[in-house]
Amino acid sequence: MAANFLKNNKWIHFIGINGSSMSGLAILCMKRGIKVTGSDIEHTAIMDKLISLGANVYIPHDSAKLGQPDLVVFTAAVHPDNVEYIQAEKEGIPLMERSVFLGKLMDEFKYGIAVSGAHGKTTTTTLTAYLLEKMGFDPTIHCGGEADFIGGSVKSGKSEYFVTEACEFHGTFLQLNPYIGIILNIDFDHVDWFKTFDNMKKSFKEFADRIDKNGYLIACYDDLPTREVAEQVKCNVIYYGENNKELDYSCVDVQIDDLGKPSYELYIRGKKTCDVKLDVNGRHNALNSLAVIAVLDILGADVKEACRHLTEIPGAKRRFDLTGEAGGVKVFTDYAHHPTEIDVTLETASKMKHRKLYAAFEPHTFSRVKVLFDQFAHCFRYADFVIMADIYNDRETTDKDVSSEKLTKAINAVGTEAIYLPTYKEIEDYFFDHLQEGDIVMILGSKYLECIAKPLVERLQKK
Repeated sequence: MAANFLKNNKWIHFIGINGSSMSGLAILCMKRGIKVTGSDIEHTAIMDKLISLGANVYIPHDSAKLGQPDLVVFTAAVHPDNVEYIQAEKEGIPLMERSVFLGKLMDEFKYGIAVSGAHGKTTTTTLTAYLLEKMGFDPTIHCGGEADFIGGSVKSGKSEYFVTEACEFHGTFLQLNPYIGIILNIDFDHVDWFKTFDNMKKSFKEFADRIDKNGYLIACYDDLPTREVAEQVKCNVIYYGENNKELDYSCVDVQIDDLGKPSYELYIRGKKTCDVKLDVNGRHNALNSLAVIAVLDILGADVKEACRHLTEIPGAKRRFDLTGEAGGVKVFTDYAHHPTEIDVTLETASKMKHRKLYAAFEPHTFSRVKVLFDQFAHCFRYADFVIMADIYNDRETTDKDVSSEKLTKAINAVGTEAIYLPTYKEIEDYFFDHLQEGDIVMILGSKYLECIAKPLVERLQKK
């Protein structure tokens, strides 16, 4: 363990401090009494929160304001031509990429718990953190999304337990050395980084190999690529899945209620333990909750009591969030940006009582849409009507071979009615003009389309 890592740094500066992970790390440092400064390119609510907690944060990046911190932490989006990066090198100030910093922080704890997977990481991390908190483990928490029970994305605990979301993008989870590692699923994404599915799968294998040899890999048996990785590791392997009582943990007879929330019978190593009811939406979260239960069981918690707490926590924000209801219309937002995520989210919504299910989607990156084009064309099958926004692109050059207009045509061709509207205002106006009592709206995407949700609800209320 690197117990003296943070003690040796009295002042840390964060370049790109507004990011969800960076801001969380900054807050954890402040909780330890470390002076925190930081910079970014735009003013956000996260920046306001950091300032209220005592951080000196400014925009834009400015080498003259850097000063002489003990360490400069930067995100993967910051390159060596950044003015503060250049200044730190000039002054001989140590520089550290965000994921390396997170790994060193985890190494300070005896029991590091890292939640990985192409889909479901944030919700599963949130559920794990909540149960650890409720069961008295007093963990340090670093989530990828906001959670009401900790008033944000992080919490500084006083125990030897640390739980974090382990992101595969840029291979950042390869800086972690967990005692317990979770792989929920392996599905081709971040195509601009991995290029091929084999590369992505190899990266998850490397992550699994970093788990303590006396620790545990918790793996979804139902996901073939995950199972193939788990079969090759040297640590203890715990399998979970659906309707398979031979596994370590299984959810049997999964039922989905009218609100899209699952319940099931929990079997542990062939024996029924209890009935489980979740407050998160979607059949897929029945599987994800098994990984959470496995963590608590490994750590010696009372599993039945832990399962009772699963009925209390609705999961992370931006995951099937009800923005509001007006005139009998429900408006939800969801982070889903990959075809698999869109499919399961809309399947859940389709099981809810409704007149018509609308989906609005903002694709993210040309490479993802191009490589997964056919999957995107079919993943809206549960929607009655789809509105496609322009592709949001913040890290690639424009690819004229792919567009939202072409994707809209493909969605129509497979039998789901869809239209293309390039601006947020046009999409909001369309909904306002066409929604009727009993309709459900799902606003999907990892970026900014969700900004129409609240104004839409307010307009519907006045209407």
